[in-house]
Formats: sequence, C-alpha cells, structure tokens
Amino acid sequence: MKLLPITPFSGCCLGLGVLLLAGCAVGPDYQVPPAKLEASFKSAGFSAPAPEGSWWKLFGDSELDRYIRMAEQGGPSARAALARYDQARSDLGLAKADASPAITGEMYATRRQDSGNTNFSAGIYNDYRAALNLSWEIDLWGRVRRQIGAAAADTSAAGFEYQAVLLSLRAEVARAYLSLRFADAEIELLEETEGLRSEARRLMKARFDGGASSRVDHERSVVEHEAVKAELEQLRAQRAKYENAVAALVGRSASGFRIPARSGRPSSPGVPGAVPSDLLRRRPDIAAAERRLAAASERIGVAIASYLPRVSLNGSGGFGSLSTGDLFNSNSKLWSLGPEVDVPIFQGGRAFGDKAKAEAAYREALENYRDVLVKAVQETEDSLNDTRRLATASQARARGSKSSKKAAELVRKRYEGGATDYFEVVESERNSLNGQRETVSVQLNRALATTRLIQALGGGWTR
Repeated sequence: MKLLPITPFSGCCLGLGVLLLAGCAVGPDYQVPPAKLEASFKSAGFSAPAPEGSWWKLFGDSELDRYIRMAEQGGPSARAALARYDQARSDLGLAKADASPAITGEMYATRRQDSGNTNFSAGIYNDYRAALNLSWEIDLWGRVRRQIGAAAADTSAAGFEYQAVLLSLRAEVARAYLSLRFADAEIELLEETEGLRSEARRLMKARFDGGASSRVDHERSVVEHEAVKAELEQLRAQRAKYENAVAALVGRSASGFRIPARSGRPSSPGVPGAVPSDLLRRRPDIAAAERRLAAASERIGVAIASYLPRVSLNGSGGFGSLSTGDLFNSNSKLWSLGPEVDVPIFQGGRAFGDKAKAEAAYREALENYRDVLVKAVQETEDSLNDTRRLATASQARARGSKSSKKAAELVRKRYEGGATDYFEVVESERNSLNGQRETVSVQLNRALATTRLIQALGGGWTR
C-alpha cells in the first residue's frame, strides 16, 4: 500500500506519529543472566596472585617470549581470528548505515519508442533525466535499532573470540616450546649416559678379551649401550616434532625452521590462585558467549518487527526533459516526496516462524553460555589439582633421583673393588637413569599444567 502525495496537514500528522513511536522497540530488552558460582575453588589454597599481562614471562625464557610474539603477528589462526573481527566491525557499520537516509544520484539518457497499443505513444523520442533520490526507513518498531544492537554484540563477541584465540595460541606455543626444552634436558641426560655406556662397553670388551671378565658381562654392556642409543634417537625424533609444532604455530615452514638445543631446564612459576568472581571475568570465551547471547536477544526484536508495518519516506528531485537543451531550465524541474507503508498481510506463517526461530536461537545461546561457565570451572579445578599434585610429585622425584644416583656410584665402587658383579652395576645405573628421566618428565608435566591453569584463568586478559 503506497501513499505518495502528502499535504501539510498529513505531513504534520506523520511527523507527530514518528515522534510518538520513535522510542518504541519491540522485543525483549536484554539482561545479563546471573552466573551462580561457588565462592572459591575446592582445589585452591595458593597465595600467589593470578598472573597479569605477559604471563609467559614467568617462565623466564626470552626465546619463548620471541616465539609467542611471532605467533601473534604471523600465526594463521591469529590472523584469521583478526579477519573475523574486522568482518564483524564491517557488519556493524552496515547495520548503522540502515539508520540513516540513503541518497542516490540518478542520471540517464535514452532513445526510446513506447508501444502503440498503450494510452501513451509518442513515436521515437529521447528521454533525459538527472535527479537525486532519497529513501529513509522510519524505525517505528526498533527493527533497525535491534539490528544495530545485534551487530554491536556480535562485534564485541568477535573481539573477545580474537582474544581467546590469542590466549590459546600463546598457551600452545608455550607448551610446545617447553616440551622441546625438557626434551633437550632429557637428550642431554641420555647423551651423557650414552657416553658412559660406550666407555663401559669398550672396557668390558677389553676385559673379556683379556680374560678378566665373562662374556655375559660383555654382552650386557652391549645391550645397555644399544638400548640407550635407541632411546636417544626416539627422543630426538620427538624433539623434532615439537620444533615443527612451534614452526606451524608461528606461521613458518617447518623445513627451514630451527630451534638450537641448549642446556638447562625451564623453571616452573608459582601457582596462582584467587576467587572465581575475579578469575572467570578474565576469560574471553565467557565474555564472547555472553555477547552472542545478547545478539540473539536483539534478533528476537528484529523477527517481531518483520511482521509489523514498515514505513519509509521516499523522495526524488531533479530535472527531466526530452532534449538536452531544456534539461536544466526551470520547466524541467521534477520532485516527489511522500511516505510509503508496507503492511504484511499474508506470508504463510513466515513471520511467526522467524520469531520462533529467533527465540530458539536465544535458548541455544543461553545454554552455550552456561556450558562455557561450567567448563571454565572444571578446567580451573583440574588444572589447580594437577599443579598442586605435580609440585609435590616433582619434589619427591627429585629426592628419589638423587638417592638412586648416589646408590649407582656406590655400586660401581664396589664393582671396581671386586665386591659385586657387573649385573648389579647395570641395574643400579639403569635405576639412576630412569629416576632422572622421570624427574624431568614430572617437571615437564608440572610446567604444562601451569600453562593450562593460566589459560583456564584467562591468562593476562582483562575485561
């Protein structure tokens, strides 16, 4: 239904109606759902404050810092998430554009002939036009405002999701790099052992050739030496995988990417702890889920407004003529201005279906938000428990490793003094090596658990 001509009286009525209805927006007004969480984590008990800012610097490794910066700048996942955020910002700009009048320019020059079987036929003639056209939807029911609100919430969610990707990416780089450095420590340990086993093999061969030792002792020395060599190669292969993982995370080709080996083990920082009300607000995935919920709420209003009348103000002004010489004189002026009302009458249930779909999407977003909250608490509880237990286990392993190493030294001295056989030497040195390797393994697991805990707490992100 179209109402093209307007009078001053009808124009005043229209303006008054617009002013009365401009503040009306159909659909529910969004409210953040309450998050009912426990007062504290059951596995807590640490006094150290939660990390802020560049949390990976707690490991005291400048190389780790460099690789994380490389991942932030060149990692494909981070760049893709940033591109999604830019798309959301563009969508918000498009939604805001719908709230403003649209003005287009029109200019054409045609030569035409109308049908002779119509009410108007002028033969062949020229037609010229130059005009500006105006179109503006009067947002009576808040459809455009709801669209802008939904787009704004989506943009915020995309920003938080970008932060979540960065948090996950930093944690993945840290875990891959720490695994590589602890592999270096274990390789160094095995290389030292391989040297000792090689020397023992040489000595056993000389003693056997000289008749001072049995063939059994000689063969055992060969078995122990070859076993260490095999384990060393397996560990080097695993280190190469960690190196390739870091390369992929920072966006580099694994073929030309190298991380030189070095001595020493990374240090594990103190375990942070605080109350959930302070920690969970730092998680970008929770903030993103809440913003997606807000966007879904706004779209319910958009769906409701779709089956209400839509009022637009259309206008046009310019010049039109059958010849170019007369196009811009006063008699060629043309203009039109008036409202246009579109009233949905029958759509086969489409409008109500859109509303039901929007409400179902809101319920889905609400459950997703609750799911993220529950999983956040679970991840934090798991990580707190792991870090606390592994800290105790690391200390116990270190004490046991020290004792097994001392025992191996004493057994070798007894063997050199002829008080025992070589089998006891091999067994004690194997126990010592296993103890040292298990110590390295527990220290690695503790460091990895610490990164998982920091990630579970939202890292250095603040809302």
